[in-house]
Amino acid sequence: MDGGSYGLGGPNITIRELTKDRINFVLSDTDLSVANSLRRVMIAEVPTVAIDMVEIETNTTVLADEFLAHRLGMVAIDSRDVDKLRYTRDCTCSQYCPECSVELTLHVKCTDDRTKDVTTKDLTSSNPSYLPVLQDKEDSGVLLVKLRKGHELKLKCIAKKGVAKEHAKWSPVSGVSFEYDPYNKLRHTTYWFEESEDEW
Repeated sequence: MDGGSYGLGGPNITIRELTKDRINFVLSDTDLSVANSLRRVMIAEVPTVAIDMVEIETNTTVLADEFLAHRLGMVAIDSRDVDKLRYTRDCTCSQYCPECSVELTLHVKCTDDRTKDVTTKDLTSSNPSYLPVLQDKEDSGVLLVKLRKGHELKLKCIAKKGVAKEHAKWSPVSGVSFEYDPYNKLRHTTYWFEESEDEW
């Protein structure tokens, strides 16, 4: 599948692989600076939704409140409808409201003699458009903490819209890389390259 040209003789994008959570494409007829700019924008400037505030009511687990709050902040939340949320700085509310945030709650108590796993699947969202990301129906989610008999965890999370320039928790990608093709194996560029590797 070919992307269109951007201007006369401009960059071309050829998508080689497109899945639910991955894209592989060839960017041709352009400078390395354009490829690097795309990479940097994907990492730092694409808005997503992430847990920003955690209010812990009860925590009798072995993990400290700060540790749990950090783990929750790194939970990937489905952000396909992120354009429907306002940035907190653009909202007229005092702290958070349904226009600029999503509330997620978690209340789990272990009453069995066996260890109970608490995962992101246990989080309940006030807005069904913004749920923790799961691969499929059988996916149990990311492990947050393990409970033993008598342990309880009750908390409320506020997820907000943001970009990774503010904090890494808003980064929509786990890795973005590009590869320069100096030997022109893909036949998409006419860059000069060093014949001898002695100078390297």
